[in-house]
Amino acid sequence: MKRPEEILGDQILRLVHYTLSKVIKPDITLDKVTDLSADELEKIKRKYGIEAIILDVDDTLRAETDMIPKANREWIESLRGKVKIIILSNGIDKNIEKYFSDIGIDYIGFAHKPFKMNFVKACQRLGVKPENVLMVGNSLFDDIYGGQRNNMKTALVKSVEEHEL
Repeated sequence: MKRPEEILGDQILRLVHYTLSKVIKPDITLDKVTDLSADELEKIKRKYGIEAIILDVDDTLRAETDMIPKANREWIESLRGKVKIIILSNGIDKNIEKYFSDIGIDYIGFAHKPFKMNFVKACQRLGVKPENVLMVGNSLFDDIYGGQRNNMKTALVKSVEEHEL
């Protein structure tokens, strides 16, 4: 059972999220990251001139600190060769960093999103302009606002696949 201060904290977070949702609007909303199929991605690339995707990890590709579920790993693999990908996470997890390194995807941890510094760094590593990037994440403030203040298109992910590891 949650303590009163935890319940209050949850209610404050819900209020902040609701307030942010009235001000910060993503370009695209996805139920799960896998809803961005290869066909959808091609349409978005044509419509917005997207050349690269910056992906968040926690609560976008995985639940909390779990490993990335199989469906999301397969989704990432399906995008390879179709678009440049980099991971930009406020967290730091050596196992996740190693996983992405092993599959040839760059990872920037402890990114301090929504500050601009690591969004710019990600674009430099990918060799693309911010206006040609789609920022995909679950946080209206860190990911969507962070992407928008860097002139990126944004996709808000509502939930994360939590099974089928």
